[in-house]
Amino acid sequence: MKRVALAGAAGLLAALPGIVHAQSSVTLYGLVDAGIAYTNNQRGASNIQSTSGKQSGSRWGLKGVEDLGGGYKAVFTIENGFRINDGTLAQGGREFGRQAFVGLAKTGIGTLTLGRQYDPNTDLLTPYAGPGFWSPATHIGDNDNLNQTFRINNAAKFRSDTIAGFTVDALYAFSNQANGGAGTGFGNNRAWGVAANYANGPLSLGAGYYKLDHPDTGTNTSGAIGGASTTTGDDYSGAFFYGLNGGVNRQQVAVAGANYAIGSLATVGFAWSHTQLDYNDGSSRKFNNYDVNGRYNLSPSTTLVGVYTFTDGRANSLPGTTGTLKPRWHQFTLGVDYALSKRTDVYLSGVYQLAAGDASTRVGTGYQKIAAIADAGTASSTNRQVAAFGGLRVKF
Repeated sequence: MKRVALAGAAGLLAALPGIVHAQSSVTLYGLVDAGIAYTNNQRGASNIQSTSGKQSGSRWGLKGVEDLGGGYKAVFTIENGFRINDGTLAQGGREFGRQAFVGLAKTGIGTLTLGRQYDPNTDLLTPYAGPGFWSPATHIGDNDNLNQTFRINNAAKFRSDTIAGFTVDALYAFSNQANGGAGTGFGNNRAWGVAANYANGPLSLGAGYYKLDHPDTGTNTSGAIGGASTTTGDDYSGAFFYGLNGGVNRQQVAVAGANYAIGSLATVGFAWSHTQLDYNDGSSRKFNNYDVNGRYNLSPSTTLVGVYTFTDGRANSLPGTTGTLKPRWHQFTLGVDYALSKRTDVYLSGVYQLAAGDASTRVGTGYQKIAAIADAGTASSTNRQVAAFGGLRVKF
């Protein structure tokens, strides 16, 4: 990060003694991630691709803080996401699609912020799950949003300071719609959630829950998931599985996990997440993701990462089917990161996914058992898929 001195403003404030005593700062920061990926099967053919942000989404942003005195501070963050391979905006083309918020902080209590923000699970629980250890280990379809496929608009969020090892994060996001008839109203495309974690020495653990009401609705594109669908807006992931079938009526996600640090060399962890998607046509999908993961510092500059994820799925009342489908996925991810400096690193990752159990994806008028590594971009034509990602990442 690079600190930008507000020299002109500082001079003006210095000229007004007794009126303003606050100290302000603005920090410019960013990250650029580009690479190459190989996938053995994308709808029946292998592919080598130029990639952007496979390990970390490319971004630039500004963070500001003003000391108001008495332990109070005003804060803001605006953060742009972009694709380095073609220079286009990410997050549905938003100028500040990753984050955009302003708020007040009180030392010893916490921070209240308003704007476009991450959900509480993302804030506190991603370090326990595969995507937090290593982005290519994203769960099938990012069904639990632990790899930040979407953010939350219109959000009021409170995050406590860490007190006796505990941190709490709570969010409510407004639909921005007046109460009305069917398909409209105050609860149409809103969100709320809460998460907490606890850290004590080498052990940390946490749990959280959030709920989205009508997140894929076309009747309120200015709500918590604004303009969201699988083809426009915010890359909302709720409809990726089995086809849209009339849109998502409700999405609920619960997450729990724990990490244990073994000295300064290694960290091992376990995480569980549960996602339930209820659709407007009466169908539903459920996912239970179980992660076992580890990180080992082979040297001061070399880190090894391994993640195994088992995803147990359920799908009920799908069009053209009877009973309950029970798809399952096994995913193995290995990665290595080598730091060239404090700001620059190179990474390499391999991912293997096996689709088991019942058919998992709608293809035409039927359903097939198909593997689909989240970061590979396109699903396989079979129940197996292998991908390799390599890249260069520079932070500033």
